[in-house]
Amino acid sequence: MSKKDKIDVELGQLLKKEAFDAAPNQWFTHRVMHKLPIKKNNSALHFAWFFYIAAALVCVGYWLWLFFFNDNSVITVRDLLYFAIAGIVTAILAFSPIVAMFRRE
Repeated sequence: MSKKDKIDVELGQLLKKEAFDAAPNQWFTHRVMHKLPIKKNNSALHFAWFFYIAAALVCVGYWLWLFFFNDNSVITVRDLLYFAIAGIVTAILAFSPIVAMFRRE
């Protein structure tokens, strides 16, 4: 941060002395505030991120269980159904950030 020298101080005083003093207007703040963009509510976004991360952790847990702890000597229709559902959910989770990124542009 640079220190103010004598010229900066004199210039500041000159600007304060010669500045235009606007008359008070009670409707100015009201008009300005209504022209500002509406503030977004981010609670839904945080809620969505929580569920996205929870779903990703469930998918990772399922795939770890499938490959390391599941008995693969017998494959049932239920196993195929779970595998298909987990594959679809994993694909949705993998591609949803990419789709959201392209939608913003």
